[in-house]
Amino acid sequence: MRLHTFLGRFALSLALVGLASIGSALPAQADPEEERAEVEVFVPDRIVTLDGKAKTVEFQVFNVGGVPAEGVRVEFTDDDGSPIPASVGFTAPEGCAPDGCDVGELAVGARKSYKFQVRPTADLPELGETVTVSARDGSGESVSLAHVSVLRAEAGVDLEVGTIEDMKVAPGKSATVPVVVRNAGNRPVEGLAVILAGAPFLSFASTYSNCVKVDELFGVACVFEQTLGADEVFTLSAATPMRVKVAANAPGPGEYFAGAIATGLDEDSDLALLAARERASTAKAPLKLVPVNQRRSSAAEGELNDWDNIASFFVKVSKNPADNVAVGATFTGAVGDTRTVKVGVRNDGPAAMLGPLQGWISFSKVRIPAGVELTKVDRDCMAVVDGKPVGDDGGEVHGRDYVCIAIENLGKGEQAVFSFTGTITGASSAGSVTVDGGEQDSKKSNDVAQIAVQLTAGGSGGGLPVTGAPAGLLAGGGALLLAAGAAAFVIARRRRIVTVAE
Repeated sequence: MRLHTFLGRFALSLALVGLASIGSALPAQADPEEERAEVEVFVPDRIVTLDGKAKTVEFQVFNVGGVPAEGVRVEFTDDDGSPIPASVGFTAPEGCAPDGCDVGELAVGARKSYKFQVRPTADLPELGETVTVSARDGSGESVSLAHVSVLRAEAGVDLEVGTIEDMKVAPGKSATVPVVVRNAGNRPVEGLAVILAGAPFLSFASTYSNCVKVDELFGVACVFEQTLGADEVFTLSAATPMRVKVAANAPGPGEYFAGAIATGLDEDSDLALLAARERASTAKAPLKLVPVNQRRSSAAEGELNDWDNIASFFVKVSKNPADNVAVGATFTGAVGDTRTVKVGVRNDGPAAMLGPLQGWISFSKVRIPAGVELTKVDRDCMAVVDGKPVGDDGGEVHGRDYVCIAIENLGKGEQAVFSFTGTITGASSAGSVTVDGGEQDSKKSNDVAQIAVQLTAGGSGGGLPVTGAPAGLLAGGGALLLAAGAAAFVIARRRRIVTVAE
């Protein structure tokens, strides 16, 4: 497999986790009458079986929306809604009826995994059959639909990666990742690569001579020039463990997505070329892959089911505090002057701030003082009127209340600031900027800062003590709409980060 192919596949898995994480980060005040749960079913689109053998297929049901999903049910049919043909040899997941599973309630960001089995008979048509997996909510309305082709093959390679359980790792610590690879096919694979990848703040050992770092994946690719025959199972040697390390400044509590994938090599594989360059260094020992059991096999064929070449897992990181500090500012000048201020959030550490992939979106709630008439707003800020966002995108001027979104894991000493430009119209009470670092924030007393007006050149008055954050700024269904905008920011934009000298 070429490296970019894996990058795309891994990015999809990461996107699914990211969607669920963003959903769980949304404000709790969302109005269920205005918003709907979004349940998605993720299942391979093709299953190939060999020699009448059974194939176990895992699929997941995600709630990627902003409100809980109730009465969820998964149903199994053929492509026209009829019962699955007997020739597919379909066995429903444990605890489920032949035609479906009662999932029940799915909280925001929650997921449930199920496994079904197929064992096609000789009556399976040459072009296979289609199994449809659909999810319905309590009203009976279909909310997600996936079609799976079930086929038979006479020969081929079928690599499978064993399940890797979630693990708890403290910041700055590491843990061994157990990797087991099986060739469930009836042909051998000549040469094998194992790739371990993760989210930011995770890293994998790259000290072995047959492993090379892959920066795009926060991981490593390791190449093994050995044959994995039919029904053989290999695992990483205990003498050369692969470990995942959590950075000392990783924000927590949080769950970090990671995965291991196995793929066969060919002569023009990007992975083989990368590893060949790395092997030029003889100062390192190789990572070793050792057999668990072996059987004889014959000539090689292509990979039949690449969807089960990957095993994903979460690295659960304990609380690692950061101090989210509100950054205020002052409009200083005479009446009629136009001034720009920058307000937002600063991280005083020690750890980095939580972000969307850890289930948190950092909002800065901004109220501009009445003595300033705004003319320009930062593109990463959305106006809030009567508790709801106004405009299709950020950066539009509407009233005095705004919510600004910082999506990065700000490190210690970094800040995300947002610019507001306006004309001074007179003295007034101070406005405010309010931040919320959630459970990670170790100090709440500095979460509010003033946005003041200071008149000069004969003006009078000035900033008065802040009166607190605007009440009801994120109340009602507008909160979820606002957070939907945050998801767009996550995908399309990167907030500029400013490092503050200590």
